[in-house]
Amino acid sequence: MVLKVDETDIKIISELLENGRIPARKLAEKIGVHPNTLLQRLKRLEKSGVVKKYAAYVDFAQLGYDLHVIILMEVRRGHAGDTEQLKDLLRIKEIEALYATTGMWDLVAIVRVKNRSNLLEVIQKIGNNKIVTKTITQIVVFPYKSPYEFNPL
Repeated sequence: MVLKVDETDIKIISELLENGRIPARKLAEKIGVHPNTLLQRLKRLEKSGVVKKYAAYVDFAQLGYDLHVIILMEVRRGHAGDTEQLKDLLRIKEIEALYATTGMWDLVAIVRVKNRSNLLEVIQKIGNNKIVTKTITQIVVFPYKSPYEFNPL
């Protein structure tokens, strides 16, 4: 079910996307509502699941995760949406995101690793999964836009 939101909700969400640590009083002032109104709306957005989490975006390259990789996977027919079959993949800590997709590939993993040997370990773990039949690995050379920059509002 899609939550019905108005222009004020959109302003709140947009500001949070730009700065999730903005103090409530400052946010209320910025969008032109009373702080209590803001807090009620935030609570509603959180309870409905529109606002799922407040998080820090980390530059993992500065922590030694120098390789950002996309791994495309083909899986045995009928298993892409079966999370029980994917539990081993979901446990691989280097997998930042895992998506079921349409088209030529069934799954796409976004992976961050420290170096080539770490990448090889991840590829081997993925290859050892009994439902994965084929993989293609692509190294991200340069990100033009990152997920934390997404704000369609």
